[in-house]
Amino acid sequence: MNIYFTICSILSTAAATSGFFQHASIGQSYSATPTKKTNTPITLHATPIGPMARLKKMQDPEEYNRVIEQKIKRSKMTREEAEADYNQFLENPPFYYALEKKEEYYKSLGYKDIFEGMIGEAVKEGKGDEMRQRIAKFRLQSKIKAATVLITAIVVFFWVQTIYNADPEHFLKGGLPDYSRR
Repeated sequence: MNIYFTICSILSTAAATSGFFQHASIGQSYSATPTKKTNTPITLHATPIGPMARLKKMQDPEEYNRVIEQKIKRSKMTREEAEADYNQFLENPPFYYALEKKEEYYKSLGYKDIFEGMIGEAVKEGKGDEMRQRIAKFRLQSKIKAATVLITAIVVFFWVQTIYNADPEHFLKGGLPDYSRR
């Protein structure tokens, strides 16, 4: 057991010191080494590509490049911006990607976040109170779902712990019972 913790601590230290956990957001440039001594974060020249985008690019590079070219023509983006946008789409499920784009839209209009933007636009249409109620209901449902997941995880953990404490030597030994002999 000690070896396991030693290996984990070595790997986590190595990953932290190598900058393994640095992530980029769209439009943010990165550089492996800082150009001059400042208090700004280290930046790389290209946004990092995630595993799903890398897989798509390796499996079908022609389709990947076709989509990038279409984005460049349609949105008048640079190639780097189009690649970063498409990579983000591949990494995030479409629902979350759409939410991020909607939040970017509302922020470009000057709102603080997506909820404030939705309320602000609804006020312009005269439906501000209705939108506030919908957002309040959404937030309440989200809190209830999160609490339910956490409580379920905690209950399952304690249930498994009681099973283990009852008979630690035979805990999950041999897998599931064999009912084929009956």
